[in-house]
Amino acid sequence: MTTARFMLTLSLSFVALCCKAESIDLSGVYQLAIENDPQLGAAEASFLAQSEVVPQARAGLLPSLNLSSSYSDTTSPSLREFNPLTGATLFEDTTTTNRSWRAGLVQPLFRMDRWHQYQQAKSIKDQAQAGYSSEALSLIVRVAETYLAILEAQDALDSTNAERSAVQRQLEQVQQRFDVGLVAITDVLESTASFDRTTVNVIEAEGAQAQSFEPLMRLTGRAFNSVQGLMAEFPVRHPEPQNEAAWVAAALKKNTTILAGKAALAVAQKQAAISKSRHLPTLDAQVTYSSQTSKNPSAFQTSRSDSEVYGLQLTVPIFSGGSTRSGVRQSEYRLVEARENLDLAQRQVSENVRGLFTAINTDVARVKASLRGIESARSALSATETGYEVGTRNIVDVLLAQQRLYLSDFQFASARYRYITNTLRLKQVIGHLTAEDLYELNQFIDVERLVTQVNPTTR
Repeated sequence: MTTARFMLTLSLSFVALCCKAESIDLSGVYQLAIENDPQLGAAEASFLAQSEVVPQARAGLLPSLNLSSSYSDTTSPSLREFNPLTGATLFEDTTTTNRSWRAGLVQPLFRMDRWHQYQQAKSIKDQAQAGYSSEALSLIVRVAETYLAILEAQDALDSTNAERSAVQRQLEQVQQRFDVGLVAITDVLESTASFDRTTVNVIEAEGAQAQSFEPLMRLTGRAFNSVQGLMAEFPVRHPEPQNEAAWVAAALKKNTTILAGKAALAVAQKQAAISKSRHLPTLDAQVTYSSQTSKNPSAFQTSRSDSEVYGLQLTVPIFSGGSTRSGVRQSEYRLVEARENLDLAQRQVSENVRGLFTAINTDVARVKASLRGIESARSALSATETGYEVGTRNIVDVLLAQQRLYLSDFQFASARYRYITNTLRLKQVIGHLTAEDLYELNQFIDVERLVTQVNPTTR
């Protein structure tokens, strides 16, 4: 490898390392995701593309102007001289030049199908807007879920590390007691098996924690190996108002899926009107101006003609082989389909709202119960250790008590993260989720608590 190539590789590695070493908080992830998330970018492009149907449909109601021109040279032989003595005939080529141009203006006067197409285009744009809004709300939830998944993976790793350390200390104490003949070999074997189990759990937790950082690249387009944790004082409250029907009613008004369904129903209604209007006559106003010039230099002839035409063109459809009637039936079936899909969406949204409302209340109770469970598990562990010291409990009881304590710690953290994601999902379903909800959550980020990606390969 040349020196220049080596320096280039070293520089790129350094830049990658610096970029990966950056730390970021929740709002930072969201800001980068807005700019770089391909899923949102594709949704925006789709919305802009579908929005173009409005000017395209409006063009069918506006006048159209066409301009055409032609030029041609026609060469033909003509008799120049005839010699009766020799019978010889002389010809020469005669070229005739023709020039013409034509301008035509057409203004639709009565086109019901095009009017309904214009109104349909507005509904198509509304449907696209609802789809893009849905994706924008989904981005907020995806950012929060990705960020909280990292914190949850770290809490799982902390819990398994703490349990392994406790089991290791217990193993050392049991080994010392065995060496002086105070306990049986079975206690040593039980402690060793428990230590091996917790070691495996730590390895798995390290892999999960390292993997939890990968979705950040998909969201932001950049690699991060450190994020900021959540404060322990994060508030957990029941949803307000404590009225399930009120949340369902709000969702039926502003849920993006329902709004898209209503727009789709309007599109189907307009399509039915378009199909029926094809039975109606059409009327266009036409203005045409044309000019034609013909020139024959050899004959010294030039002619020119100009014309102006003003008229109305009426077209009355009489029979099209049954195509129009079939189109009407098809659009009516599509209309029924759109109504059924809207009804299904409303039922699904209502079901989701009720489920999330119940889940959040359950999450609040779970967080409170987990706090009490930690205290209970800590007291139970202390009592079990005391019992083991006096010989009333065995080592298995101690190890199980330790496992329950660290499991309670993780369950408490997991319950908080589940509460946050369910709260955001509920706001998403009712259509009230905004970036401010994410920024408000970011206020509870602890900048002093860094969660750094582990490297399991170094074990």
